[in-house]
Amino acid sequence: MSKLYIFGIGGTGARVLRSLTMMLSTGVSLGDKIDTIVPVIIDPDASNGDLTRTVSLMRLYKRVRSHLSFENRPTKSGYFKVGIDDMNTNFRLHLNNVANMKFADYIAYNRFNNQGQADSNQALLSLLFSDKNLACPLDVGFKGNPNMGSIVLNDPKNTESLMSLLQHFQTGDEIFIISSIFGGTGAAGFPLLQKTFREAERLNMPNSSAIANAPIGAVTVLPYFGLKEDQQSEINMETFISKTKAALKYYIGNLNVDNLYYISDFIKNRYDNVEGATEQRNKAHFVELAAALAIIDFANSNIEHNRDMTYTSYREFAVRSDANPLSLNDFCPNTFHSVGKEMMSFYIFSRFYMEHFHDTQNYAWAKTPQMKNVSYGDAFFSELGQFVDNFKNHWLKELSDNQRSFQPFDLFTNDDDVFDTIMHIEPKKTSRLGRLLGKTLRGYPAIDSEISDVSMKKIRGLDAYNYFMAIHEEAINNVIKKKYNI
Repeated sequence: MSKLYIFGIGGTGARVLRSLTMMLSTGVSLGDKIDTIVPVIIDPDASNGDLTRTVSLMRLYKRVRSHLSFENRPTKSGYFKVGIDDMNTNFRLHLNNVANMKFADYIAYNRFNNQGQADSNQALLSLLFSDKNLACPLDVGFKGNPNMGSIVLNDPKNTESLMSLLQHFQTGDEIFIISSIFGGTGAAGFPLLQKTFREAERLNMPNSSAIANAPIGAVTVLPYFGLKEDQQSEINMETFISKTKAALKYYIGNLNVDNLYYISDFIKNRYDNVEGATEQRNKAHFVELAAALAIIDFANSNIEHNRDMTYTSYREFAVRSDANPLSLNDFCPNTFHSVGKEMMSFYIFSRFYMEHFHDTQNYAWAKTPQMKNVSYGDAFFSELGQFVDNFKNHWLKELSDNQRSFQPFDLFTNDDDVFDTIMHIEPKKTSRLGRLLGKTLRGYPAIDSEISDVSMKKIRGLDAYNYFMAIHEEAINNVIKKKYNI
C-alpha cells in the first residue's frame, strides 16, 4: 500500500486538513492504493489558532487509530481505517530563520546601505515592499502578502526539513497540495512547492525520481469568506479578487500537476479581521469540507503521472441546488456515494456513544470473552469520547452555524429516535408484516438489538477495542441499510 503526502499551506490548508481528518474518522475510503496519509502544515505562524487546533485533532486521531487494526475485521473496513503518520514532524514543516525576525532582517534590507544612504539595491527593495511589509514579524505569517511569502518559501534553506520528510517517499506514493489563492502563504507556496517536487532530481532530493514522477493533485481555494473592515489591519478583503486574478494568470503555464481542483462560493460571511496568532480560529466552513472531498476524489482516481506528456485535469465541485442550509440530500449522487453513508453512520455512532453507550455496559455484548477484562475508563475509550465530541459538538455545529450553512443532521433535537435527525432523508416506515414480526424498534433500542445479533457471530482474532468498534459499526450500518435502503 502507498502513502498520500498532503501539504496544507497556511490557515486554509490547516482548516481543510481538519475537515479531512473528520471525514476519515467516518471510514471514508481513499481507494485501493492509499492506506496512510502524511499531512503536514506549512505556516510560519506557529501559534495560529487554526493550525494548533488541527494539529491537536490529528494527534488525537492518531492515538485512537493506534489501538485499531483492520486485518482481521470481517469487512476489512471501519471508522478510522486510514492511518495518519506525521513522520516525526508533529504535522508541521519547519521554516528556518523566521522566529523573532522581521521581514526586513530576513532579506538583509539594511545591508544595502552605505553610510546611511540607500544604494540602488535597497531602493529596488523599497519599491517591491512597503514599510509595513519590511516591519512585519514573520512569526505571524505574511498577512495576505504573497510577494513576501514567495521570498521566504523559496529560500533553499527551507528545503532541508522537506528533504527530511520525504526520505521515506516511495514509488507509488502520491502528493496533494492545499492552498488558498487570495491570501499570502498559500498563494505563494503552492506554485513553489509543486515546482520543487517536479525538480526533485535537480535539487538532489532523496528518492528524487519517485518524487519527480509522483502523481500530484492540488486544490486551490478561491475567496469564500470576507473580513470585517479594520483600519489597523494590513489584511484588506477588497484585494482578494485582484490577488485571485493575478495568481490565476500566473498559474497558466507555470503548474505541472495532474489534477487541479477549484473550490469557491459566494461570500456570505465576514469573519473578524485577525492577522494571525491564537485568535485566528475560524469556524468550519462547507467550502473547506468540499476541498477535503477533492483529496478523497484524487486518492480514488488512480492517477499516473506522465512526465513526457503533461496533462492537467481541471475539476470543480458542485451541489444539486443553491440551498442554504445544505444537507446530504444536496450532494450529487457520486459525492453521496463516496461519503454520505459514512457520515450518517459515524454521526449516529457519535450520538450513541455520547448519549447511550454508558447504559449498555452490562448488556450481553459487554460480557463476551473479548470484553471480559476491559476498563471503560481507559485511554482508548476516553480519547474516542473526545473525538466524537469534537466531531458532533464542534465541527458539525460550526458547519451548521456558518454561512453558507451545512446542516446534514439535527444535532440537538430531543427526539428519542436518532434516525429522525438525518435532515431531508426520511427513514422507511415499518411494513405491516414487520410490525407483526415485532420489527418496530426505534432509535437506540434498534441499534442495541442489532448489536446483540452481531455479537452472536463468531468473530475471531479481535482484541477488545477492535471487537467493540467492529460490532458497533456493523450494527449501525445494518440498521441504516434497513431504515434507508442505502
